[in-house]
Amino acid sequence: MIDGYSFLQQDLIVPVIMGGVLLLAVYIFKEWKAPNKGRFILNSLIACVSILSLALLILEPTKELALQDKQGLLLTDGFRKKQQDSLERIYKGIQVLEYNPKKSIRSALDSLTNLIIIGNGVEPYDFYAFDSLPTTYIPNKIQSGITQLDFTKQIVLGDDVKVKGKISKPIEGSFLVLQDSRGNGLDSIDFKENSVNDFSLKSVPKVSGDFVFLLTEKDSVGKVVKANPLPITIREKEKVSILIVNTFPTFETKYLKNFLADAGYEVTVRSQLTKGKYKFEYFNTKASPVYQFTEESLNTYDVVIADADTYFNFGRSVKHRFENSIRENGLGLFLQPSDWLFNLGANTSYFTFKRDGIKEVQLPNTNITLEKYPFKFTKDFATNVIRVNGATDLSFYKQMGLGRVATTTMLNSYQLLLNGKDQVYKNIWTQILDNVVKQKELSVQWQSLTEIPKVDEPYSFALRTSLEELSVIQTDENRVSLLQNATVPFKYTGTIYPTKKGWNTLKVKSDSTSKFSYYVYGPDDWKSLSAFKNRAANTKHFSAEVKENRAVVIKSPMSPILFYILFLLGVGWMWLSPKISNHS
Repeated sequence: MIDGYSFLQQDLIVPVIMGGVLLLAVYIFKEWKAPNKGRFILNSLIACVSILSLALLILEPTKELALQDKQGLLLTDGFRKKQQDSLERIYKGIQVLEYNPKKSIRSALDSLTNLIIIGNGVEPYDFYAFDSLPTTYIPNKIQSGITQLDFTKQIVLGDDVKVKGKISKPIEGSFLVLQDSRGNGLDSIDFKENSVNDFSLKSVPKVSGDFVFLLTEKDSVGKVVKANPLPITIREKEKVSILIVNTFPTFETKYLKNFLADAGYEVTVRSQLTKGKYKFEYFNTKASPVYQFTEESLNTYDVVIADADTYFNFGRSVKHRFENSIRENGLGLFLQPSDWLFNLGANTSYFTFKRDGIKEVQLPNTNITLEKYPFKFTKDFATNVIRVNGATDLSFYKQMGLGRVATTTMLNSYQLLLNGKDQVYKNIWTQILDNVVKQKELSVQWQSLTEIPKVDEPYSFALRTSLEELSVIQTDENRVSLLQNATVPFKYTGTIYPTKKGWNTLKVKSDSTSKFSYYVYGPDDWKSLSAFKNRAANTKHFSAEVKENRAVVIKSPMSPILFYILFLLGVGWMWLSPKISNHS
């Protein structure tokens, strides 16, 4: 027990004291003027006690008590009744609470000495409410449904929509169907065993825009068990202009230019025939021969692909123009390797290499082998890896100002096409070019921080911008409050509570090109996936063992009966006292 008293009605202390003093002063003045002063002191004391009792009845005094053992049991979505009953038998008198993510539970936790959570757990954005409370989480068993999911949320038109994941305890004979926004089946997979199954689905979309695909679970007779949305943004392929410069034609360039042309790139190929004479080829672009490498001509291209022998035989002034265009204008330069490249110093070739003697490498997770030069990159702080079909040691780029220079140790990659590995070849060169191409300047770069946004739940996002005046508005034109990063002033974060299911937007009011689309899920979407993620987050955040109690001090209201009795006795005496005086 702690000695300490306070009042529930703290705001009334001053007016009650002033009123009590005034009332006591009036009574004492009245008694002093009375002809019979025989009971003046007694009546004044009784009046003081009565007024004090009335004041305490109004202020509601409390006494601080220390609780040593007041446990709580928090029931979250998916809890098992048997588990609740078992815990209530073990911990007698445990206080049962129900969790609602849309209502604050913090006030109910203040009087608890420790807490046990059962079910799928609390939402991660509510973890802060449990910071000072010893909390134990007993995770739920994994239920049936999709528990892991990975899909391409943004793709370029022509690329595959890929959906991968795991489904736990599927109905035997059931199957998953990837459907477009109209419900047409695109790809499917069936499950023959009632256990954890991996799945992988894909499709090639035909049009661009913001779409909601569906991942539908169906039983063995085709009845829909559950359909969940897959919001995917399909962007138009941006035009990329490429210049290929070779001293003489090679098989590598022959197959590469054909691939680039078929993929929709704007390609200009310059091959040297004799000194001062060149052959030009044009794909998806108008004829525009390049005889001199001026900064003006280089700035019309996003990427230059040049074999190492050609590039390093350019004069100093030409290479200076290339490097200036790379640094100042973001030009991308890819050097097709040769034996000569690996014997140049780092100051000349932009990269350093070390001989490893390995002339063949197997691509990760495949049985595909690829020829390579017997060298490997020596990594430094300015060198960045380009993942080519999962491999992390074949291609690198170096940032130079706004642009990039890249190369590879791959040799004769066109052999993949001759061996029927067209998709692998496409993946390799698409990934290389995506890392080298001139970066488009965006006034605002957006990032979603909430993985599964839901209606009436917090959705957090971040943005980077150099704009000095920034005003972000939502779909309904309401302005969003932003928090600026103290150390990185061009970075901002914000949190909103979406009210509409489906596609929503954020945009900078003064910039019509800054629109950012995000999808808000309904309360019943991806329940098994959300439950799995919540269990994992709660298991990591909370202890799995019952913790020691914390000391909790509560304000216990004092019984008002004594104050009532004193007040009634005092008022009774003050009513009776004049009558007794008159009779005497």
